[in-house]
Amino acid sequence: TLQWETLGRQFVEYEQVAPYLIPEEQQRRLLDFLPLFLKAWEQSAGIIVFPNIQLLASEVSKLLTKEIKRKINGKPAEEARLALEQLLQQKGEVEDGRLLLKSVYLLSQTDLRTVWNIIGSGLPAALMQCLYLFFTSPLTKTSDDGETNEDDTQTQEMLVKIMLNMYREEQGVEELLAADKLQSLIIATASLWDQCSHSWKVPTGRVLRAISKAQTKTSIVYLQAVDCIKIAIQNLFKLSDTLPACDVCEAASIVLCFVKDSYPISSALLTEFENNDGYQLLLKILLRCEGLQQNEGDPYLDEILDMLTCLTICGKTELKVSGNIVHPQLPHFDFERARSSGMTVKNLQAFQVLQSIFQKSNDQYLCGRILAAIGTIWAWDTVNFFLLEWTLQPINQFTDIIHFKPHPVQVQFFRLVESIVLDLSYVPHEILKKVQYLIKENIVPFCTLTALRCLLSMTKKDLLFSDIFRDSGLLGLLLALLRKQAKILRKSAGTHLVGLEEGTEKELNAVMLKMVAALTVRSVRNT
Repeated sequence: TLQWETLGRQFVEYEQVAPYLIPEEQQRRLLDFLPLFLKAWEQSAGIIVFPNIQLLASEVSKLLTKEIKRKINGKPAEEARLALEQLLQQKGEVEDGRLLLKSVYLLSQTDLRTVWNIIGSGLPAALMQCLYLFFTSPLTKTSDDGETNEDDTQTQEMLVKIMLNMYREEQGVEELLAADKLQSLIIATASLWDQCSHSWKVPTGRVLRAISKAQTKTSIVYLQAVDCIKIAIQNLFKLSDTLPACDVCEAASIVLCFVKDSYPISSALLTEFENNDGYQLLLKILLRCEGLQQNEGDPYLDEILDMLTCLTICGKTELKVSGNIVHPQLPHFDFERARSSGMTVKNLQAFQVLQSIFQKSNDQYLCGRILAAIGTIWAWDTVNFFLLEWTLQPINQFTDIIHFKPHPVQVQFFRLVESIVLDLSYVPHEILKKVQYLIKENIVPFCTLTALRCLLSMTKKDLLFSDIFRDSGLLGLLLALLRKQAKILRKSAGTHLVGLEEGTEKELNAVMLKMVAALTVRSVRNT
């Protein structure tokens, strides 16, 4: 406490004499004060007890901004980056830049009013210029292959932390627009991803995502005025032909963040995205991701799929659809009561991308993610099932191709079909007809078995299914199939048939018997 009191008095003295000093002397006095401030901070376990902290933050940030501008103004990119590194790292005799950076780093983690003072110093725009230089101008001397020394890493961490603390505030985002570098950086991520600094890719992504979450009306108008999303999409189309799929995902996810996060404030960036074939770009990128998840997985692929799922409910007007509810239905089904949360599908274009991926890909991970996304959309609002099935008919169409998909996808798909009855209390007659046709054709025995288990689960839920599956001809079909199997078993009495008494065929016979039992156990007419 005594140390902080002494420091407080010293800073008051500095404040009193500063207006009468020449700028160089004023700067020197502030730089002489900072080592004492940092030492006090280290000795008090990171707790700052300093009454004039906001004024100190303002002074230090202004000086750091001034030094950054002095180092980079009028220099070519590579030279400016080198000058920045010399300023901010512990190199050579003078450590003024490092001192300023470390002080701002500590001050940016104190309280919100102090962060606002840092924002007001012009530092948001200056650091955006720094980030642009670090990202777009890889240093040739180390070929920037991702190997950085401890000093580089510390500098990077401090810079990124300061930027995250400033840019998560709306004022910080509005201030950085003065640098006119935000759109340049977004476009650079979409065009120079393979040529940029390897060690700055992840930090740049983190900073841009923070800015995206704090977007304002002003920043959206700014990005729209310079066709930022349009140019980024055009560049990503070119990259998507040459770069590895995981790299394209990483670059595209940043652009998509700005589109999704801006929507609650303004639909401008989403409209720009849609008008410039944004959905076709996503479809192209996602279809290139087949086989990507086999080894280590890709978080950016997941992020794009999650954002795309969110975009399905982004739209100004509710979908006007009217479908025909076929009877009989379960007694507690009430379509009018299904309208609830307001999180309804309004953007069929976004959903069509998800649907197209399932139809065009047989990749287990991708198909599984699409089915999970559909389950999520239904969970947001039960009316979404009807909005989708009465327009794009995803589940209806998927039933035609499900036997081509990997076994785990088939299992997941029929669980989803089952949930229509178990969770929505709705009987999807059209879909059930197609499932029954799958059982009849028996093209892939595993698929037939999974489909039959799904129908067995429904039959156990309500007695109504005993009537539905009799009238649809399923009971007759199963009896015919069982008679055929009985004949085969009688003919082969005493001999061992490979494939019949073991594996899927044996299970199929058992489930057919269970299904017939379930259909007859409580139905006199069926018996």
